[in-house]
Amino acid sequence: MAAPVNSGYVQTSDPSKPSSDAAVPFRDLIPSSSHPRIAGIVDHTAHSWCESRRQIEAPAWLINRLDAKNLEKPYKGFTSDGKVREGLYNYVEDEGAPTEEVMARTADLFKILSDEQKDQVQCGDVTDDDFRLWSNPELYVNPGTSKIELG
Repeated sequence: MAAPVNSGYVQTSDPSKPSSDAAVPFRDLIPSSSHPRIAGIVDHTAHSWCESRRQIEAPAWLINRLDAKNLEKPYKGFTSDGKVREGLYNYVEDEGAPTEEVMARTADLFKILSDEQKDQVQCGDVTDDDFRLWSNPELYVNPGTSKIELG
């Protein structure tokens, strides 16, 4: 079986308009490359931009907290201040996401992947190193341990 040509996702809304109760569209919040906070970004790659931010105290604090060297510390749980808060996430409310379709498409994808490719795209337990290194700030902190190529 060949890799899927597309995800099967059909966009039904205008991406320039907020789909929630947001006051402004997300793209309107992104500063231009001339904004003082990101001045010079056009001269960098994602990795070199992150390295340049290590020279500034506030971003460096965040980047260093997300660094791989912190894997030496034991996993405690989800926390923002060092104190684990139990029951923080509650997923009982259905927000209308097509979860059954997502699960079916994921199963189809896994049927065509090799074991090595599955290891590269499947996230393990929250205590796994790859999961612990994952972050979603605007700075590309940890490039991950693997890349997948389908094709």
